[in-house]
Amino acid sequence: MNPNIPGQQPKTRKAVLIFLKAVAPPMVFYVDNPEEVYIEVKQIIKSASPTTPKLVEKTGNGPLKKLAVLDVQLAGVAIQEEPVT
Repeated sequence: MNPNIPGQQPKTRKAVLIFLKAVAPPMVFYVDNPEEVYIEVKQIIKSASPTTPKLVEKTGNGPLKKLAVLDVQLAGVAIQEEPVT
């Protein structure tokens, strides 16, 4: 898509960014339903308890195929929209 041609919308995709406490850059996670995963991870972060850590596993569609992390290691979550090239 050429953004200089009127009437053409650039194609975009959404990724879920998962921030971990022990890792500086976020994990970029491509999924079919980023909004649902965002809400789910946000709820996991809110309910995480250091006395009873739980393993969180997610499957993705991009380069990062599987993620397994303890809920107490999750620091944040975001949705990023990016152009498809």
